[in-house]
Amino acid sequence: MLLQIPGGVELLVIMLVLALLVGVPVVIAGLFLIVRYAGNGDDSDEVAELKGRIEELEAKVAAGSDAAHNEVTVEDERVGEGGGDDGR
Repeated sequence: MLLQIPGGVELLVIMLVLALLVGVPVVIAGLFLIVRYAGNGDDSDEVAELKGRIEELEAKVAAGSDAAHNEVTVEDERVGEGGGDDGR
């Protein structure tokens, strides 16, 4: 039994199948990378906005902790003077 070499139409079908199996995933991966790298401009603005919001919230937390610390020291001074509420 001799092996036959494909020719003509058979080679075209083989090339078409090869193009579909290899070409489609390559095109999809290429489009994914293009979209991924093209969208990076919007992220930098969003990151800068979030950093500003973080700084604002950290300032509020710092101001709140200072106020809470001041309330605790005032209550401690009242207890030390005998003016605190002992629950009676």
